[in-house]
Amino acid sequence: MHSQLHASARMLFRWAMGIFLVTIVIGVLNGLDLWSPSRELLLTHVHAGTLGWITMAVVGVAILMFGDGADEKGAKTGAMMAKTVMWTTVLYVVTFATTTGILRPIAGTLMLIAIVLALVWVAGRYRASEKTVPGLAMYLAMVSLTIGAVLGVLLGLFIANGSLPGMDNDMAGSLAGAHPPAMLVGYLMLAGAAVAEFFLNDRAVRTSESKLGVSVAWILFLAGLLFNVAFIADVEALIQVATLLELAGIVIFIVRMRSHLAPSAWSGGGTRIYGQMSVLWLAIGMAIFVYLVQLFISGQIDPEAGEGLGILIAFDHAMFVGVMTNALLMAFASTMAFDGVQKAIVWGTNVGLVGFLIGLVAESAAVKRVSTAVLGAALLLAAWTFMMNKESASAA
Repeated sequence: MHSQLHASARMLFRWAMGIFLVTIVIGVLNGLDLWSPSRELLLTHVHAGTLGWITMAVVGVAILMFGDGADEKGAKTGAMMAKTVMWTTVLYVVTFATTTGILRPIAGTLMLIAIVLALVWVAGRYRASEKTVPGLAMYLAMVSLTIGAVLGVLLGLFIANGSLPGMDNDMAGSLAGAHPPAMLVGYLMLAGAAVAEFFLNDRAVRTSESKLGVSVAWILFLAGLLFNVAFIADVEALIQVATLLELAGIVIFIVRMRSHLAPSAWSGGGTRIYGQMSVLWLAIGMAIFVYLVQLFISGQIDPEAGEGLGILIAFDHAMFVGVMTNALLMAFASTMAFDGVQKAIVWGTNVGLVGFLIGLVAESAAVKRVSTAVLGAALLLAAWTFMMNKESASAA
C-alpha cells in the first residue's frame, strides 16, 4: 500500500479511538447512574460513537480495503479525503457537545461533504480494484451512510427551525425521522458485515466466486432503502417487508461465515475472536430488531411516547458495541499478540455488553450498573492499550 494511504488509515484509527473516549466516559457515567447528562450530551454520546468512532474507523478500513494498487494521484486524493473526514468529524463532535440550534446542521452539512468525498474516493477505487465481496459491501455501506447523512442534516434543520422549507410539517417530520433507522439498519449492519468479513477471511472473496456474498450485500442495501421509504411514507407493511429482507440477508451472511463460528474456530485463539464476536452480535442484534419491530407493528410499544426505550437502546448498543466495536477493535488488535490484556478486553467487552442489554430489557438498575462497570473498564483498557501501542492499527 502507498505510504500516504498507510499513514492516513493509521491517523483515522487513532483519532477515532481518541473520540471514542468521549463516548465511553459519557456512557459509563450515565450507565452507573452517577450523572444524568443533558439531552445535548446524550446526543454527543451517540454521534461521537456513530461518526467519531465508528465512521472515522470505517473510512480507515475502506482505505485498507482499496488502497492497494493506488497510483500517486489516488494516494494523494485519499490522504486529502482522510484529513477532511478527520477534521470535519472533530468539528462535528465538538459542535454537538457545545452548541444547539442552527450550528448543528451547519456542522452536519460539512460532515456530509466529507462523507461524500469518502464515497467518491471509495467508488473510484472500487471501480479500479479487483471486485471483492467485502469491497462491494463497503461501497454500498458508504452509499447508505451518505443517505443517512443527508437525512441527518434534514433532521438537524427540522429541530433547529421546526420546519423544512417548502414542506409541510408531516412530510418534514417523516424525512427527519428516517435518519436513525437509515444509520442503524441501512448503514451499520452492512458496514459491520463488510468489516468483519474483511478481517476474518485470509483472502478477500471475489464477487465472481460467491453469488451468495454478492446477494447479501445487495439484500442488506436494498432492505436499508426500503426502511427509509417505509419511515418517510409511514407504511407499516413496508417496514415488515424490509425486516424480512434484512433478516434474510443476515441469515445468509451467518451461513457464509459459519466456518468462523464453528467450535473448532473459537478454540484457535488469537485476535480473530473480535471478528467472530462481531458476526455473533449481528445475529443477536437482528433478533432484537425483529422483536422490536413486531412490538411496534402490533402497537405494544410506542417509542415516541417513551415506550420500549430499553429494547431500542439494547438494539442500538448491540449494533454500536457488539457488531461495530468488536469488528473495529480487530483492526487495532491484528498487529498485536493476543495476551492477557487482549483477553480481558474482548471478554470484558462482550460479557459486559450481554449484562448491560439484560439490565436494559429487564429494567434492572443493579444489573445495568454492574455490567456498565465491566463494559466501560474493558473499553477504556482497549483505548489505552491501542493508543499506547505504536504498532496497533498500523498495518491492520
